[in-house]
Amino acid sequence: MTANTKNIARRTEGKSKQRPLISVIITNYNYGKYVARAIRSVLNQTYRNIELIVINDGSTDDSDEVIQKVISGRQERDITYVSQENKGVVYTRNEGMELAKGEFICYLDADDYFNRNYISESYKVVEASGADVVYPNWHFVGEWLGRPDTDFPEFKPELLQLQELHVTPASLTRKKAIGKHRFEVEKVAEDWDFYIGLSLDGAKFKLAKHNHINYRIRKGTRGSKNNPREDTKYFVEILTKYKNVYGDKVIDPKRLVRLRHPNIVKRALNSKYLRRLRESVKKHGVRGTAKKIAKKAAMRSRWAWRIFLYTRNIQYRKLTKSFGIAQSPNAKLAVVVHLYYPDLWPDIKAKLRHINMPFDLFVSVQEQHKDVTLYRVSNYHKTTNIMAMPNRGRDVLPFLLLAKRISEEKQYKYLLKLHTKKSKHRDDGHEWMDSLLTELIPSDISGIVSTLKEPSTGIIGPASHVVSLSKYMGANRDRVGTILESITDKKMVSKMLKIPKRYPYFGGTMFWCRVDFLVPLLNSGIKPSDFETEKGQVDGTAAHAIERVLGRMLHVVNDKKMYVVSDGVVSELLEKTYHVSYKYVT
Repeated sequence: MTANTKNIARRTEGKSKQRPLISVIITNYNYGKYVARAIRSVLNQTYRNIELIVINDGSTDDSDEVIQKVISGRQERDITYVSQENKGVVYTRNEGMELAKGEFICYLDADDYFNRNYISESYKVVEASGADVVYPNWHFVGEWLGRPDTDFPEFKPELLQLQELHVTPASLTRKKAIGKHRFEVEKVAEDWDFYIGLSLDGAKFKLAKHNHINYRIRKGTRGSKNNPREDTKYFVEILTKYKNVYGDKVIDPKRLVRLRHPNIVKRALNSKYLRRLRESVKKHGVRGTAKKIAKKAAMRSRWAWRIFLYTRNIQYRKLTKSFGIAQSPNAKLAVVVHLYYPDLWPDIKAKLRHINMPFDLFVSVQEQHKDVTLYRVSNYHKTTNIMAMPNRGRDVLPFLLLAKRISEEKQYKYLLKLHTKKSKHRDDGHEWMDSLLTELIPSDISGIVSTLKEPSTGIIGPASHVVSLSKYMGANRDRVGTILESITDKKMVSKMLKIPKRYPYFGGTMFWCRVDFLVPLLNSGIKPSDFETEKGQVDGTAAHAIERVLGRMLHVVNDKKMYVVSDGVVSELLEKTYHVSYKYVT
């Protein structure tokens, strides 16, 4: 195949020109399965002044057809498509750099993708810091669910050289700062080599701490095939090359060798290591430090990571098995409350007074809040069950664990899911919670009760909180697909993911439902280890994916009807396309 360059469209006029042009370069080789999503994630950016360059590097799959289909009809966008014979990732990245007209560039591997605000959040960091390179953290997607997001430190050249932080080619990079630097290393770590060179020549780096690239874990990638010790030889060659030119600005390559392949005895005796260990114990305690060490070890070994996740699942299994349930003889309704913020209990309690039918209360809390919650809640409601568990999976994981036990009891037919919200990343978090509660639990719940009695009912949610899945799929598509494939056939999953605008969900994850509606999800094999450690994420977690699955998608799988309630009136949610913006999503 000969080189074939195609300019699809020109830049739009208007307000976007007030901000600098940013060139996003997608390099693709046989990623036809993923490249469409990568392209759409660039075209859907909230930052509009973007030049998109797609280079198809001699793919032998259907990549060319997929790319042509995605970019066709996009005359209003600045898109350049290059289809060429296979020349390798290094040549392709350098070619993209030469084509780029933007003041800033960033690369996107065709199997990865951006969140909608990825570029705008990176550029905010540029504006605030004047940085030449803004690097993100990584959110892992694909075949390794449950792996925690990275938490890279602020930039120091030494940390980059020691590989204690990683600068992805998806970093927003000022083109002037690149100068004559190009990607060079063919076998491994061409990006590491490139950014070491930029840092040594004075480029200013800044971490976008709360911004993430969606980084796909897959079998068969270049990195997964490499032998770690063989890689280290190449790393030493790279560092030696720079040390010969920059001298003391570059670490002794042996330090990296010792870090990657440490002698356990020498490392234990290292004073710096011991100092860090003491500081960690002082800050996190012995148990917390042990967890951190285990996680770090697990990140280096897939088998160690699997053992770590298995241990986590055992911990939760023991917790739920030991959880004894107190029941009222006539209660058919279970009210499940995740009380992450115990100070908001009065808000929940005020609404529960509207429920004029027998119910049992199930409350999940953090361990440190167990005693105070037991005192406050049990004084209000006689039949109260309180489970203390780690802070993981937001309100969703505790709900699934409690719902599983509730389903097993066979006594309860209906369920009300509630939780406390502050949403500290927004200014209106408490308003959001009040709006959900007010609409969901009106003073007269008779319409809700009569609807729940119908076997065809699935979820009843607040009418003002119906959210468009196509507009707010965010970084959750892969996990939504994985969850759905565990409860239905791939053909149905493909259909739903193809037209997500027809599958709305309830924002805020508070609702009434029949217990039997949840059974497919409860039996899907979702495990506690699939949920990330909480780091204030606002999207892209297992909890966010399940929130979306609990909408129209699970109703279609279950052949159930989805309802909304407003001012106490219950009505079936119309089957139509949903595009409206949701007030409580940034």
